[in-house]
Amino acid sequence: MSVITLGGLAGGGARVLGPIIADRLGADYLDRVFLSSVAKELGTTVAALHSREEQAPSTRQRMLGYVQRILERSAVSGTGGDPYFGPGVAAFLTEEYEDIPGTSIHSDHNLQDEDYIETIQGNMREIAMGGNVVFVGRGGHVILRDMPDVLRVGVVAHYEDRISTVMERENLSEQDAIGTIRGRDEARAHYFRKFFELNDPDRPDLFHFTVNTSEMSQEYCVKLVVDGLAALKNGELT
Repeated sequence: MSVITLGGLAGGGARVLGPIIADRLGADYLDRVFLSSVAKELGTTVAALHSREEQAPSTRQRMLGYVQRILERSAVSGTGGDPYFGPGVAAFLTEEYEDIPGTSIHSDHNLQDEDYIETIQGNMREIAMGGNVVFVGRGGHVILRDMPDVLRVGVVAHYEDRISTVMERENLSEQDAIGTIRGRDEARAHYFRKFFELNDPDRPDLFHFTVNTSEMSQEYCVKLVVDGLAALKNGELT
């Protein structure tokens, strides 16, 4: 089973490394962009899956099934909101941290928050148990921490390189990229405090190891992660 979770701040490079590592391992790749595109196909493509049960599912078909179950669970638990990008699990998996609406506040708000994160954790763990997947972000390194076959890798970069990455990826000016990074960092910190009671979601003990994309070549980062997975499987990493 090949399961890897890459965690780090916006623009650190995890979203660049993730698809390359997944391709190298022949694994599926999950980040919010991919899940968003999959979610948009629901309602037309999911129905087609039922008529193709005899075929081995493609990566996209597998993701459609995952997202369909996520949305169904969200509706059952009361955390669904809008069926694609509303509050709840679907939003957590498909939106940037600063765009995720907060759970509604009422007399049962503590219980609601517990249901919210329990549903998120259950869905992510279900996907991980299926094997052969690379996660980027979404707190995977915390949610899957107790699964011994999951490699947890931190991905960091110098602040100026994070700015350059976000500028290029999202076609932003430098000032807009700085504002975007600041907003995402703050929103991410809020979510880890609220749902995982973590003040420092990037502390070293949460990962098997960390790669620095500012100090290492892309190929070397990929090699370290692939080799790290092999080390985890043979017991050199625990």
